[in-house]
Amino acid sequence: MKRKFIILGVILLIAINVSVLATVGYYWRCGRVNRSCGGCAPGEYICLHLDLSDSQKQKMETFKKVFDEKTDTIREALSHKRNELVGLLSEPFPDRAKIDSLVNQIGTAQMELEKEVIEHLLQEKQILTSEQQKKFLDLIKGRLLPAEKCEEVICPGERR
Repeated sequence: MKRKFIILGVILLIAINVSVLATVGYYWRCGRVNRSCGGCAPGEYICLHLDLSDSQKQKMETFKKVFDEKTDTIREALSHKRNELVGLLSEPFPDRAKIDSLVNQIGTAQMELEKEVIEHLLQEKQILTSEQQKKFLDLIKGRLLPAEKCEEVICPGERR
């Protein structure tokens, strides 16, 4: 009986080790594929998904650097304001006026960030072919519009 438990334990440990190695290998390979994409930042599969040319990849990378420079300060400000909001909420008697003011500041910063994102997407769209633009729009719809929220005007024939 003990021998069966030992064999079962060894098989279980082997299965766990194989699954861990497969997971690590998968993430290691994905990281290498994204880096070899040719100009796009790691984690952005848009290069492969849209089958971008080398010049398109270079332009995308340039756009991304400018976008990151513009948005990093906004993101930092948002993070600071959200941390401040959490601090206010954790007080025993939070100051509602300060909370309201902070919420308005967060909303304004978020709107500014959204505008930068839209500008970035429009820049990227300009360098794409019509077929790539269709795939690009599909990616955007997939991120922004869950199927159950997709309106007929935007997603004809895709409703479930």
